[in-house]
Amino acid sequence: MKKFLYILFLSASLLTSGAFHASGQNLPMACVGSNESYWVKGFNGHSDFTWRILDPSNNVVPATFYTLVGRGDTIRVHWDESLIGGIYTFEVIESPDDLGCGTATPYTQEIVLNSPTINIPFEGVPTSVVVCYPNLAELNPGLFSSYLWQDGSTNRIYYTGESGTYRVKLTDISQSCSYNEIEATINPLPTVWLGNDTMLVGDQSLLLDAFNPTVLTYQWNTNDNQSSLTVYSKPEPQTIWVKVTDDNGCTNADTILISTADFNNLRIPAAFTPNGDGINDKWYFPAPPKGTQQDLFPYFDEVQVRVFNRWGRLVWQTDQDFVAWDGRDLSGKVLPMDSYHYIIKFTIDGKTFVYKGSITIVR
Repeated sequence: MKKFLYILFLSASLLTSGAFHASGQNLPMACVGSNESYWVKGFNGHSDFTWRILDPSNNVVPATFYTLVGRGDTIRVHWDESLIGGIYTFEVIESPDDLGCGTATPYTQEIVLNSPTINIPFEGVPTSVVVCYPNLAELNPGLFSSYLWQDGSTNRIYYTGESGTYRVKLTDISQSCSYNEIEATINPLPTVWLGNDTMLVGDQSLLLDAFNPTVLTYQWNTNDNQSSLTVYSKPEPQTIWVKVTDDNGCTNADTILISTADFNNLRIPAAFTPNGDGINDKWYFPAPPKGTQQDLFPYFDEVQVRVFNRWGRLVWQTDQDFVAWDGRDLSGKVLPMDSYHYIIKFTIDGKTFVYKGSITIVR
């Protein structure tokens, strides 16, 4: 007795009936290292089934890699890591049942075994993600039933701050499985540096150069858009910043504070040591503002200094131009260690400033 045999080839995880591999459908997939169950269904439930599995090279897979359950309607396959990736062919034959019904023609089904080196990625899974430091690359393969990243993480989304290729094992609702690789690229920020904070006085100017061959755009807070900017001294402090964007779309910025001297609040050195050792041998005034090495006396238009001893006698003076005092009197005689009194007048941009105080000669 012969009749047409309609065999369903189903993954153990599927709950609905129907041909597993019909025309136009994708092949089911499994991953090495997994254990999967598949089954067939005859017409009367009393048939025996025999199986044969062929690897991608048409070699018969040894029976040690699978186990038959019941009358052979279910096969449990251990997709061992030693098995090569590729397309495997299942051949299933239903032996005649108690009524003599059956078929000797094998039913065949192909399954793709994916390995980390040979795989068919799922459609729609991104292959690369590019971000700019210090952002983290968000590797999102899409919606699947389960995920297993190369470091053991089972989260759907994998975050990383290091460039590299990251592998994930994906399983969908039909228990098809594949390995996918997503390349993460963390681009560095473009280099930009405007220099240390500084001071400008008088007619001083400063060229700020932000040029970088990888930079496409420059945006200054002064509404300029070239790679460099010349800044001039102003009465008030200036904060200058530039934002740059490179050919990777990464942005970076730098800021410089440009201060100006407060001529109403200068520091006048209170002592000097004219002993010929080359260190602090002369009285230079005013001292550079804190945090800078910027001498201010070159920007004085006129300078008048008077130095008196403790009895009020004039011992040293200078007019018109700045002169550093070496601790000698007007005749060139070395003055003794003592405290002296001074009056300093200087003019900048037509405005006169006056300082009075004491200076001590230390020998």
